Amino acid sequence: MKIDVHHKNSSITRTLITFIILLCHFSNFGQETVVIFAINDPHSEIKNFAKIKPLIDAEKAINSKVYFVAAGDLFSGNPIVDYHENKGYPMIDMLNKTDLDVSVLGNHEFDYGQTILNERIAQANFPFICDNVSGGAGELAAIKGSATITKDNFSIAFIGVVETGSPGGYPLTHPKKIEGLSFTEGLDSFDAYKDIKTTEDVDLIVALTHYGGAKDEDILERNNFVDLVIGGHTNQEYGVPHANGYKVMSGANLDKISKTTLTITNKEITDFEFEIIDLNEANLAVDETLSQDIAAYFDNPTFYTNIGTALSTLSRGSTSCFYTDALQKISGSDMVVQNNGGVRDVIYEGTITPYSIYSIDPFGNGFDTFTMTVPQLRTFLNNYTSGFSYSLDASFAVGKDQNNAFIFFKDGNLLTNSDQVTLSLNDYISNVYPNLFPTAPSYVFPLTTADYLIKYLTDFVTEPIDYEGCYRSKYTLNTATAISETPYKIFPTHIEINSQETSFNGKIFSITGKLLHSSSDTKKIDTQQLSAGVYIFKFSIENGAQFKIQKFIK
Repeated sequence: MKIDVHHKNSSITRTLITFIILLCHFSNFGQETVVIFAINDPHSEIKNFAKIKPLIDAEKAINSKVYFVAAGDLFSGNPIVDYHENKGYPMIDMLNKTDLDVSVLGNHEFDYGQTILNERIAQANFPFICDNVSGGAGELAAIKGSATITKDNFSIAFIGVVETGSPGGYPLTHPKKIEGLSFTEGLDSFDAYKDIKTTEDVDLIVALTHYGGAKDEDILERNNFVDLVIGGHTNQEYGVPHANGYKVMSGANLDKISKTTLTITNKEITDFEFEIIDLNEANLAVDETLSQDIAAYFDNPTFYTNIGTALSTLSRGSTSCFYTDALQKISGSDMVVQNNGGVRDVIYEGTITPYSIYSIDPFGNGFDTFTMTVPQLRTFLNNYTSGFSYSLDASFAVGKDQNNAFIFFKDGNLLTNSDQVTLSLNDYISNVYPNLFPTAPSYVFPLTTADYLIKYLTDFVTEPIDYEGCYRSKYTLNTATAISETPYKIFPTHIEINSQETSFNGKIFSITGKLLHSSSDTKKIDTQQLSAGVYIFKFSIENGAQFKIQKFIK
């Protein structure tokens, strides 16, 4: 019998190839490669969206399972977006044009108020999610706790929660902006989703949170069915494994975007790769059409008018000195306090513009004055535990007595418990901590704090501002005992110390709080080098344990 060797070898070859194909098929059964791009806390920054689009488009060209998600705080921080005629719309426009798949509500999503937030949600081509909020009207009433998004037969269930770190269990936003809404602890949201991989045939469960890094860790520890947490709020940068899954966060202000590449085998993550991409890198591709759209948003000359000058770039603390002193001048109050979290940017060297001020103070807070008794101001300072900055006014001084209790001086005179003082501050503080204030402010200013900062620069300031090195926080609030007598005399050319103390210190400050001179145990301080103006002299003894402050004119 004749055998066709060639035919026999061909059959063996085909059988072998078929076997190899089947082997590869079964070894990769249920295996998928999924890419998730994520941003968090962009705070109205839109300039880098023109670089985001090419990154995502390039990945989509080679992978059918590419997601783009946001972990909250889309708004508040950039005047171009925050003061647009449709507040916040440029951010929604950019996210629509870069094909965002889903966003969780962050605490600053509420900063514009519920009516405007509803308008922005309606304009979005993507869903907002948040499981631990209820009670809203309009679009907010339709907010769901999760969204399942499927791409090429692969589905991810995104579960959203927002932080509730403000007193009373509310997100950190102005209480007036969330009236009528109810919030629950986000950790309690997840148990309801523990079976959705089977009940809804979901391939992956992702917690998309605006909750903070530590809380994201709690989610993974308590819920072993959550595969991945994509978080925001604390502005960190990481992509790390956990015993029960993985967690990522991507910085803030749209400076960076994260790229998480997952290998999924039978609905489990079997490989995890994480990359932070710096969007400020010059060599990244730019989408020209989107770049032109962004430039059009920034083309608003009213934001760039010259309203002042700064001699140097200030720190956040020095900017707070300027902030509180400006509002003290506007209000005429004894003291102005500003929460540290309410100062969002710094003053930069050179020209100051409305854009600068709205970047520093983006929230549109009101401004109130409270007339208080001495015990009421003492109660406020003792019980307002958040970080704050305060104004410097030579006519009003804060000290402590021998019992470590706050005492107050007006024009050098010790105030009694029956005396009244005035305290001015933004209405966010008084609405979050109403128990620390009288029932109502004695005066409600008609404009916002940012508007009054602009008014201060345009109406009162004629010289460049100079607050370099200034730092006033609750931790530096004077805890010394004020001296009732005046152990010095101020002359046109010098200050003469006539104290009998053997150890003392004399300091001269500019009216803005900048330290100009400091000397110890010097009986005569020359002031001839000072230019004409108003200054503050502080005399202290016993290593600063007792002090006397006086304003003088040169």
